[in-house]
Amino acid sequence: MKARWTVLIILLFAVVLSQFSFSQRPDPIEMVRAKYLADLAAFRDQGRYFKKVLEDGASSSDLKRAFEDLRRNFKRVEFLLDYLQNQDVKDHINGAPLPKTERNAPRLVIIEPKGLQRMEELVYADSLDAAQLQKLSTEFNYQLEQINRFAQKMPFDDRQVFEAMRLGLVRIMSMGLSGFDTPASERAIYESAVAWEAIGDCAALYGLLLEDKALKLKIEAEFQAGLDALRAKPDFTQFDRASFIRNYLHPLYADLLELHQKLHYETLDEVYQGVLAFDYNSPEVFSEQFFNLEYFTGLNQEAPEFEAQKELGKRLFFDPILSRDLNRSCATCHKPELAFSDGLPKSEALNGGFLQRNSPGLFNALYAERFFYDLRADRMESQMEHVIFSPEEFGSSYKLIFNRLDSSKAYKSLFKAAFPKLGGGADRYKLSRAIMAYMSDLKAFDTKIDRYLRGERTALSPEEHQGFNLFMGKAACATCHFLPSFSGLVPPFFEENESEVLGVFTAPQSGVLDPDLGRFAGGVVQDEAPFFRHSFKTPSLRNVAFTAPYFHNGAFPDLRSVLEFYNHGGAQGFGLAISHQTLPPDSLGLDEGELQALESFLEALSDTSALMHH
Repeated sequence: MKARWTVLIILLFAVVLSQFSFSQRPDPIEMVRAKYLADLAAFRDQGRYFKKVLEDGASSSDLKRAFEDLRRNFKRVEFLLDYLQNQDVKDHINGAPLPKTERNAPRLVIIEPKGLQRMEELVYADSLDAAQLQKLSTEFNYQLEQINRFAQKMPFDDRQVFEAMRLGLVRIMSMGLSGFDTPASERAIYESAVAWEAIGDCAALYGLLLEDKALKLKIEAEFQAGLDALRAKPDFTQFDRASFIRNYLHPLYADLLELHQKLHYETLDEVYQGVLAFDYNSPEVFSEQFFNLEYFTGLNQEAPEFEAQKELGKRLFFDPILSRDLNRSCATCHKPELAFSDGLPKSEALNGGFLQRNSPGLFNALYAERFFYDLRADRMESQMEHVIFSPEEFGSSYKLIFNRLDSSKAYKSLFKAAFPKLGGGADRYKLSRAIMAYMSDLKAFDTKIDRYLRGERTALSPEEHQGFNLFMGKAACATCHFLPSFSGLVPPFFEENESEVLGVFTAPQSGVLDPDLGRFAGGVVQDEAPFFRHSFKTPSLRNVAFTAPYFHNGAFPDLRSVLEFYNHGGAQGFGLAISHQTLPPDSLGLDEGELQALESFLEALSDTSALMHH
């Protein structure tokens, strides 16, 4: 049925085109809109049918079949729906099956999980909670009705369709292939095929307008070959994600940008005055061009004085002038040779003893929405202030620091060169800007893995290739360490950081839960919910081979001990009754060879080229 519908659309469009000169060719946006509204209505109707099947007391197999059809209908509209009504999708349709809190509310407001992922957990549970599923289904259908009504009145244009298609590819890569939104059914590859085909159908309509027939045929061939690959081996644990991304997904991400440009539609940067977390004009996903540093930092890397700001920041980073007793600098706990970590379980405190937590590496640290293991700082400037004012770290003050800097001829000259338009001496803004400018060079986007995935002449070893596929599939690592950042930065819009409850021990296999409450005790009102107890930021795994020991408490000495902890299912897997653990408690079932493959992959996720400048 789907194939016939696609063929009919394309044939109809071709007939229409044949009656016009090229200058008169109609824009395919109306066809895209008509198909979107039809698929959205089918999604709503399937929601109603699922509810009826549930109310009729159908068998487990019939209920699962109706739910799978509901998910399939969602995947047909996902790339456009999630782009156009992202918050609605996240809140009501396909959000993670975990409770959350209302962001920016003056008091703690807990929102219980709802939508397809939570419903899937119930549909595939050993025993059916029909009452709870009925409640979720009723609310789900109400929201679908509202979304359909809103969609009838919501216009969108060709530019937005292209953005939705390309972000849809990112979503398939990071959320679909990893099984992030199929927590119980393991139908991730089946569903990715549906989403892939829907994007391909849309791209085919625009391809008909293209004078460059070679590009049109290339895009069609890549979509078809990718679809064939998804359908040929839909088994969740066996699918070769590394080859799929390299051969089909990443090339298409670039080709759709070229199609967009050759059709001369306006682009995002021409109409949007703000800054997004990703750069739409980047043809690559696995490169530093993909993420927009200005979104995360406000830094203008094109400014003529930016190099002077970096030079000032580097001087400040390594100078103990920022600490009260002139006995430590940023580099004391962030050593370049250790990927800007310090190699200690917990960093040394100013007056003896040790800090509460491990010192993280700083590569790609700026690409985040919140900072510290407990996410208590919402800006890098705030993170720096915590360090400067803490009596256990710098024990200093702005007054002391600025007096020192303004008394130095060398620093006065450096500040003047770095901030020629601002005048005056050192201040809070200039200090944080300069250090962030220096940190902007601490990037790791050119690992062996990146080069392979973006199609360069880089070969992975069999172990590294297997390790990537395990990371994305059986080992479930990529459901928390999202591609392409390999951190908790949530795709495809990359506007929020996730944290996880793992139940980290005081030592590997000790069975003793670390007492640190993490995010729950970070001082942010919205984080004082019980499910944030022992919750910690999901860090980037880039250059992870250099930042041992691991976890917030530095209790795990090497990568193997970390992998074995995950393989057991975290604290619950070891038998501890920890509440709200986000890591599934079941063993991953990884054997010795698979653990070694994962370790090899993580070691290949290294890019130390930036160290040449430090």
